[in-house]
Amino acid sequence: MPNEQRLLGFLGLCRRAGKLIFGFDMTVEAMRKGTADSVLLSGDCSERTARNIKRIAEETGTEILILPLSMDEIGYAVAKRAGVLAVCDSGFSKKIKELLE
Repeated sequence: MPNEQRLLGFLGLCRRAGKLIFGFDMTVEAMRKGTADSVLLSGDCSERTARNIKRIAEETGTEILILPLSMDEIGYAVAKRAGVLAVCDSGFSKKIKELLE
């Protein structure tokens, strides 16, 4: 899928811009501080992790986007394997949402 490739490339750009946070704990911290614009979950993220992130996102009013990508694919694009990522920029979040549609 060319859209998945564009999404992976864009995630790489987002990381290079320093607007991507990796991992559960760091993402939760960003959501609670209000710096996370949206949260990305990999397609193969564990049930428990997804449930916990969704609960905290509801509390903090953070948008969640489910990526059609595995942790390995995300890891390849951003050089760090993660199932939970936070995007800390509204422009990047908006573009990722467009790529997912």
